[in-house]
Amino acid sequence: MKKIALPFVYLIIGGVAGYSLRSIKHSSSTITASSDHSGLVKPGAKADKVGSKAQEASVKSATEVSLKEQIQDILTDFDLKSARKATAKFSMSELQQALALTAAMTKTTDRDQLRAQLYRSWAALDPNAAWQAALVDPFSKTNGSLLGSVAGELAKTNPTAALSLTLQLSMGEKRASVMRALFSDWSSVDVIAAMIYSNTHPDQPVEGHSFGSGLAKLAEKDPIKAANATLSLKDSMSRQYTLTQLMTSWVGNDPSAALKWADTLTNPTLKRDALAAAISAWAKTDPAAAMAHAQSISDPEARSNSLKKGWTDWFRQDPEAATTYMATSADSKLLESLRFTFGYMTESLSTKERAALLAKLPDSEAKQETLNTMSDSHIRKGQYNQALELLNSLPDSSQRDHSVHKLGTEWAAADLKAAAAWIKIQPDSTDKDLAIAGYSNTLARTDPNGALQWARSIPDSKMRVGAMINIATRWLRNAPAKAEAWIAQEKSFSASDIRSIRMFAKMEGDYLPSSVSVGTRR
Repeated sequence: MKKIALPFVYLIIGGVAGYSLRSIKHSSSTITASSDHSGLVKPGAKADKVGSKAQEASVKSATEVSLKEQIQDILTDFDLKSARKATAKFSMSELQQALALTAAMTKTTDRDQLRAQLYRSWAALDPNAAWQAALVDPFSKTNGSLLGSVAGELAKTNPTAALSLTLQLSMGEKRASVMRALFSDWSSVDVIAAMIYSNTHPDQPVEGHSFGSGLAKLAEKDPIKAANATLSLKDSMSRQYTLTQLMTSWVGNDPSAALKWADTLTNPTLKRDALAAAISAWAKTDPAAAMAHAQSISDPEARSNSLKKGWTDWFRQDPEAATTYMATSADSKLLESLRFTFGYMTESLSTKERAALLAKLPDSEAKQETLNTMSDSHIRKGQYNQALELLNSLPDSSQRDHSVHKLGTEWAAADLKAAAAWIKIQPDSTDKDLAIAGYSNTLARTDPNGALQWARSIPDSKMRVGAMINIATRWLRNAPAKAEAWIAQEKSFSASDIRSIRMFAKMEGDYLPSSVSVGTRR
């Protein structure tokens, strides 16, 4: 193998001013509303109209100024807990005025959080009115946070009514956002009831991780009850996510109790998930003890899953120590399962840091596969020079050939001129042939004749024909008449090659018939 030359210069690829709230008349329903009548004048009153109106205007002005000052005070060094406490004291008329005032303010994160809290406080007094107002709020056209505040507050006392309102919304992200808020607030007061509802209504769009905070709250008082409830989640991804959250709290207080509970489970799948979540949480505080316990798990699948989860959390805390453990482990299955994880976890490191960790790994097939995985990741992210450095450290293999071919393809897709300049400085080798095959594959999308000129320069006949087959397939998709004329006179193709070209050209997507493999390595 001749090393791929690095280029001399690294490539860098790099509302509304206001609105009025309508008065809402309430008919008898499951949700009762209270009304503020403080502004009504008694029938038959004979006060001085001019003086009365002036006095009303004066009081109204003073009230508005006072409310505006309160709003400004809340937004200064905004704190959600303080905002919740302050707005809970507002009357319905004050809440409506506050919403009108904040709607005219410049949009900020604090302002939007305050408006959501104002709706939540309104919902505590009159949920029907708050919901109807939130529906016509301009912010609700694309965002479900205001409606979610109302539905969530209502769910604390009347989840059935909250669900009835929410399910009237059209399908989409806004409704999903409101459902998350609804079940999160419901879970904060009765997580078991919320989960029972979800499990008995699988037809409704409920996301399992909405129960996370409620289960964590329950776990503080009764971790076993919370853990058993978590296992009732039917969505495996939601169950694993929630178990991890739960175990982080439980293991921090009593790791032996958490592991003892997990070990008593009889369902293999649930036991595997519970053990992995416990080991993962334990590894954040005592990785050596967590990994030692994971090694003692008798079930092979549960042991492997727990070791992987624990190692991942260990790496986040201490990359050097976790890599040393990986390098000295005699567990070949663990090393195989960690290679993708290691590649992903090291993407956030500098080139020097990543190289230092790689140096810890012993030369082995597992290390080569890890390096291949990492080089593919760099190619996908447009980090071609980093990919080249890794590829140059690898021995010849079919997997490495695939990566070099992919490098030519992806670099050309990002920048044809830069990729062509890089290929031209490569030494005469199989690596250059693979890069040309990849480059011509991309060029064929816009310039099939130019792509053929590049492909014909490949000395390896097997690779050259493979590259030409792919070019012909792309050409046939885009310009059938011209492609057929060329295919008919091309002597490099066999009858089988032509059948493949025509079959793949008819397929939907970007499928190609040739994987472009090496014939004679040089």
